[in-house]
Amino acid sequence: MEIECSKCQRKFVPTKSDSTVCPDCLRQEFTAIAPRLDAQEHAKLVAEYSQSMKRQSIRAASMGGMYASGQAFSMAGTLRLLLGLSFFLICGFFFLISDDEAGVTFLANGDMASQRMFAMIFCVVSAVLVATSAIRFKKIMYFLAVLILATGWFMPDMLKAALNEKAKARAASEKQEVVVQNTELSPGGPVLTDADLQVFYTLKVSSNRVAHYAIFIDNQDSRTRSIVRDALNRLLQAEYTRAHTRANGALYVCTNVPGMRRNISELLRRFGTVTYAAPSKGVYEVRFDADHANMVSQYSPDVLASPMNASYVAANLSELRCLDPLRVRMAARSLANSNVKVLRGEIRDALVEVLNDPWTTEPDTYSALIDAMVVYSNKKDEAAMQHCYKYFEGRRSLKREVSSNVTRYLIMEMPDKMVSPIIEYWCENPIAWNEMLNLLGLRVQRPLVDRLGRTNNIRLIGSILKFLEEKGTRDALPAVEPFLEYPDSIIRHSARTACDALKSR
Repeated sequence: MEIECSKCQRKFVPTKSDSTVCPDCLRQEFTAIAPRLDAQEHAKLVAEYSQSMKRQSIRAASMGGMYASGQAFSMAGTLRLLLGLSFFLICGFFFLISDDEAGVTFLANGDMASQRMFAMIFCVVSAVLVATSAIRFKKIMYFLAVLILATGWFMPDMLKAALNEKAKARAASEKQEVVVQNTELSPGGPVLTDADLQVFYTLKVSSNRVAHYAIFIDNQDSRTRSIVRDALNRLLQAEYTRAHTRANGALYVCTNVPGMRRNISELLRRFGTVTYAAPSKGVYEVRFDADHANMVSQYSPDVLASPMNASYVAANLSELRCLDPLRVRMAARSLANSNVKVLRGEIRDALVEVLNDPWTTEPDTYSALIDAMVVYSNKKDEAAMQHCYKYFEGRRSLKREVSSNVTRYLIMEMPDKMVSPIIEYWCENPIAWNEMLNLLGLRVQRPLVDRLGRTNNIRLIGSILKFLEEKGTRDALPAVEPFLEYPDSIIRHSARTACDALKSR
């Protein structure tokens, strides 16, 4: 069947049913000669792409050389870079630890010229290795090499500034180097000689990170000495404390106390009267007072255990300030169990004061004090909430059991901060923590719904669906409905029950 061409109107026999143009017109359309660029346009186009072509040619030549020589597959450049950075970091580490108090003095005691020479030897080697480490990214490597050289040049100046600051701080502390609290008790100056303190002087000199203290306390029996040693170790948070017999008492050497050396005279007044103090040396002498330290109870056991006694509160408050953790624990438990209605403010203040001491080494006593704090805290008591939350987080990080009274108190006083930890506990043991989760109310719905969409744990999915069935709102429906098609039949049944319960609300 012939049709008419839409261009030349000639009749032709099409080879396709949808053809409208004859083969001759179609051939002419695709064989038309494209317009040529004139000389000006050609020159403009060449100039536009000349720089790009030149860069590509250089890059091609460079890559060809790298592939031909095998450098493209070599790790030598990376190793040079790592070695160069290592030299620089070693140099910086030496300057960082240079401190006449830390015992690294070969740089701190040298002059500026020798320090700069030391720094530049390391940094020049480092800069050369870095600059030659890469064929590509040369500009970045050159910039890094220049930065290393500049930093090495100014390292001695930074060290000098740091040493000057430490010298000023040391000079300020040396103004109170020796303080005699009672010349009648210590008329001839310090009791101990340098020979007595030799066991202390053999320790590594203190630094800004840890400090050591030598504390002489007189007139103690063996039981008191053990309690005092443990109390000093706990209050100063020392790594360990040793007692050495000296004169008529004991020299306590507290080792590796966190932080830089400070004046601890106020803390030592809890043991008696400070007769000699050299804060810059870390040496102290104390005239021990058993009554002041509450080492001997002024009340009988009957008074301490009887809430009906008129002196019950005063007796236990005295015990709370004792150095013996066992007596402190018994007093805290007694007060918490009795929940007396008189002098509650005094009890609360005493508990806050005692809890300000470090108790990490006495977890049982710490727990007893916190339980008592919960009983005697005021409404919206910031200090009580802070101590209780710190205790809760510490126990949680150690994966230790937390008292239900403390947990309930924190939920009531600061519910928003307790949502996340309670949900974590509940996901591990829904039965044991269901009561605490219910105390948080609707605050837990959104986190549980989010967790429902992320977890693949069938047990946890079932527990969340059960909770939403009992306590959830209609807002949880979109998260529950996908589980109507869950492969597990029990989960499908739980989801269907939860959906019915949510829709009915």
